[in-house]
Amino acid sequence: MMMKNQKLKFFRLVFSLLVVSFLASCQQGGPKLMYDQAIQLWGERKYEDSIQNLIALTKAYPDDELVDDSIFWIANIYQLYLKNPAQAIRYYRSLTKGFEDSEYYYPSMMGLADAYSQQEKEGQQKAVLIYHKLQEKPLKPEQFEKIQAQLAQLYIGFGQFEQARVELKKLIIDFPDSKFTAKAYHLIGYSYYLSSQLPLAELTFKETDNKFNHSIASLDSALSLADIYEGQDRLSEAIQVYQSILSRLDQKEIIFQLASNRIAKLKTRLKQTNKG
Repeated sequence: MMMKNQKLKFFRLVFSLLVVSFLASCQQGGPKLMYDQAIQLWGERKYEDSIQNLIALTKAYPDDELVDDSIFWIANIYQLYLKNPAQAIRYYRSLTKGFEDSEYYYPSMMGLADAYSQQEKEGQQKAVLIYHKLQEKPLKPEQFEKIQAQLAQLYIGFGQFEQARVELKKLIIDFPDSKFTAKAYHLIGYSYYLSSQLPLAELTFKETDNKFNHSIASLDSALSLADIYEGQDRLSEAIQVYQSILSRLDQKEIIFQLASNRIAKLKTRLKQTNKG
């Protein structure tokens, strides 16, 4: 028993010496070295080790100018690489509360909202509140655009289609040349589709397909339009839409193969209908 206690004391002493040695090396190398090492570990995909280096930096040098950088990277690694939104939220929140003047305030607020939006409804509602709070800030146009698009998608997920359209129409009016504009048109059509307002959905999908030809949003709208036609037994019109999709895609693409298969099946259905 005495031997075991002596071994335990020995290991505790060794551990204490290692901690002291580590902190001493931190003091010698300084926060910049610790930060650079953490970034190097991140580049080597040693994400947990990178986080531990950054956490050690924040504890050893709590007043250093690299602390907000470190906290942001910790949250970012948890969110994007370790897929741990709960930990990401923890660190984003500490950054948004304590570093309002930091260059990382806006990206941290966006990261916080994005992390919440990946959770269940309660988390998504928190994301909506954050996005609305950000709308009140003096942000760049592209930042407002992204927020509007994120809000609309959350409202669609909640089944609040009218509110989603309010956000999307505001985006289209305020930022007509935005990279999100085409997607906004499609989402308006999609909100009509989900709320069973099929005539309005059809009109919006047609407008999106014609207005933004060869864009991803245009392709999504064309597929949705074909789906409406199939559901209404407007088989010839559905075939025409699928053929227009084939004309804009490479044969190796999955959607090309999907459209080809749908055309074949619809033609079979059309023949059976005509025979009947």
